Amino acid sequence: MSDPLPPDRPSVARPARRWSARRAEPSSQAAEPSLAGSTVLMASGTAASRLAGLVRAAMLGAAIGVGTTAANAFDAANTLPNFFYAILAEGVLNAVLVPQIVRAFGRGQGEEFVQRLLTLATVLLAALTALLTLSAGFWIFAFTKNWSANELALGTVFAYWCLPQVFFYGLYSLWSQVLNARKVFGTVMWAPVANNLVSIAGFGVFILVFGRYDAASGINGHPTDWWGGGQVALLAGTATAGIVAQAAILLGPMVKLGLRPVPRWGFRGFGLGRAARMTGWTALSLVFSQGAMWLAIRLASAAQASAEGQTVASNAAFTLALSIYIIPHSLITVSLTTALFTSMSEHVQAGQTDLVRQDLSYGIQTTSAFSFLFTALFMVLALPLVRVLQPGISLAEVRSVTGPVVAMSLGLVPLGVTLLVKRVFFALEDGRTLLLLQIPMSLLFAGFSLLSFWILPPAWWVTGIGLGQTLSFLAGAILRLASLGERLDGIGGRKLAWMHARAGAAALASGELGWLALRLFPEAGAASFAMALAALVSVGLVMTAVYIGLLRVLGVTELADFAITLLTRRRR
Repeated sequence: MSDPLPPDRPSVARPARRWSARRAEPSSQAAEPSLAGSTVLMASGTAASRLAGLVRAAMLGAAIGVGTTAANAFDAANTLPNFFYAILAEGVLNAVLVPQIVRAFGRGQGEEFVQRLLTLATVLLAALTALLTLSAGFWIFAFTKNWSANELALGTVFAYWCLPQVFFYGLYSLWSQVLNARKVFGTVMWAPVANNLVSIAGFGVFILVFGRYDAASGINGHPTDWWGGGQVALLAGTATAGIVAQAAILLGPMVKLGLRPVPRWGFRGFGLGRAARMTGWTALSLVFSQGAMWLAIRLASAAQASAEGQTVASNAAFTLALSIYIIPHSLITVSLTTALFTSMSEHVQAGQTDLVRQDLSYGIQTTSAFSFLFTALFMVLALPLVRVLQPGISLAEVRSVTGPVVAMSLGLVPLGVTLLVKRVFFALEDGRTLLLLQIPMSLLFAGFSLLSFWILPPAWWVTGIGLGQTLSFLAGAILRLASLGERLDGIGGRKLAWMHARAGAAALASGELGWLALRLFPEAGAASFAMALAALVSVGLVMTAVYIGLLRVLGVTELADFAITLLTRRRR
């Protein structure tokens, strides 16, 4: 579906007081719907995408399980394009495109700059994808540990089908950043729905043709010698077809904006050198961040082979836990941050540091208020949540995913802070500082993952890795806020700390009450799908009501103010 064109871009000074519906002045009311509208549009698209993604994950679990050899082999192959996409999106694309495109349109060279940039990037993407696909066997070996020859062979065959996704992921990220820079946000967030719908259909066909995974078979599932060309092509080809659809859906809005993806050669004099320098710093930062993630994935892949026939969390469970815990972050933090990034880039270009501080403070307080609630919900309700989201897998597989979800959920608040602060550094085009701050984060993540691998039994390796990730986000939030405070001459640290202390206390009280309520259900709500759903809904509603009530008593208004702004816009 296409996205309606946004209103004319507001002047850079107008968003100064748009944040609180309670405090806003009349002159800011016109700006309020712009940010709120962009955020709610993106959040609705993300919500639809995540909901479809959960159905997709359930269909995949029904097809090949979560703790099986086939599930881990497919996960390793399908993780590779996501891993390289993270490097492209965060290092080569997201870090530089929005500020550069905003600047190019400001000097009247927007369309030509975009066409030259897309031409260069598309050629490089095609070459990189071809190289990665041809070396699929090497990457499967590099990302796994203690796998047999048959497991490596199956993972490599899957990877030949999955690695072409890198090209289409890259196109999606390129086109989405162009649309974001022009304040067309909705279609970007709705495009992944197409990916998930294609995958759901394909996995459904797989189940109809080849049968569903039998949970009673445990870690065996579909053995490696069961897989033939048809099975591999249908499963992995479906995953790649979904990414093609996700990219293709952005072409319509691009053309509607007059930004036709026409090849245009010649790259001198259009600011690409400045973009390349920023990309270089960010790429070095990603050597550390993705290097730590590579180590985590590789250690997780060794868990099942080391568990002596028991069902434990391995790399497929690690991926599933990531996809669950990241949902609230995607719905609120990413949506709001994406809308704020363009605004912050404009404020930086105009030299309006006070507005950058307001953007950052508002973003941190609003996203943290949401994140504290979901941290409490995940910590208490992880077991029934995984059972509801994966009804086709065994109880042992459900339990194996629960520990990592709990460990990762502790990092939701610092994850939101690190993302927002990172976007400010991107707007400031300061990649060097981000690199220096990323190094201790990555070393902490990698070190804790190794420590978990060395001292914990295999059943706890992935949970330890998830906790290491949480600690790295916490360290990153502290370091980045301190550094940015020096750069912006203060960020209101006392105000932020006081807000987080009150919201954290409300989340803790809500979680304690929820834990007691969950004891009323057999097996903590995981005895059956119906029981899990009942526990999830009833206890979740009680916890949410208690949290919101305590926020009101403690005077934390950010959550209510943002909700009022969205409701006001909806009425208009």
